Amino acid sequence: MMLVISRYYAMALWHLVWRPYAVTRSLGRQGIRGPPYTFAVGSLGECKRMIVAGRAKPLHAGCHDYTSLVQPFFQKCTSDYGKTFLFWLGPIPSICSTDIELVKEVLADRTNLFQKDYLNPSLEVFFGKGLVLANGDDWKRQRKVVHPVFKQEKLKVNFLFLENGCI
Repeated sequence: MMLVISRYYAMALWHLVWRPYAVTRSLGRQGIRGPPYTFAVGSLGECKRMIVAGRAKPLHAGCHDYTSLVQPFFQKCTSDYGKTFLFWLGPIPSICSTDIELVKEVLADRTNLFQKDYLNPSLEVFFGKGLVLANGDDWKRQRKVVHPVFKQEKLKVNFLFLENGCI
């Protein structure tokens, strides 16, 4: 019994203390920095505080800069840490990137290295298994179906139809 309890505490300590420290250090060596990890809640406390503070400020009708209202945490982190930064969803590390080339590489990945398994299974009923959330063979099949639509020639033809009011 005592062995089971000590094992439980060791695993909790590893997940909540050691792993975040090791991930932060490893990614820091690669040049990816971010806000510091807070025990068990990660970056969520700071994110929530910034969203509440952002909602207190009114958005003017002529202003189209809504990012500071909707996602102030990500806007601040992008300005503080660069285009790619590390943040924490509780004890789970997450990397956010606004670097277009890196995003293209991740979305076009065919090695299954970047899995998209972050969706809560109960929300799958609403969002389905579309191209954005699919993995593996499902993703390959859906991409083959959708890919011809986005060829340069097709886009030009569709744009010309729209310009001439044919659609």
